[in-house]
Amino acid sequence: MNHRIAVLLTCLLMALPVVGQTTTLNGAGATFPYPMYSKWFSEYNKLHPDVQINYQSIGSGGGIRQVLNGTIYPW
Repeated sequence: MNHRIAVLLTCLLMALPVVGQTTTLNGAGATFPYPMYSKWFSEYNKLHPDVQINYQSIGSGGGIRQVLNGTIYPW
């Protein structure tokens, strides 16, 4: 029984986020909405400093190519 409790506690601890760990989201695409995206990402980061969003405004075609190449993943 103690073994089961130890395994359960280990699993629960592994599921908890690491304190101080930053999550980074990478995206790329259209240049037109970039100013709006930039403002949104900045405001979101103020509320959630552990989340960093990087967006490359390289054009929608460039964003599609990066998704197809696996450089970034569609949100």
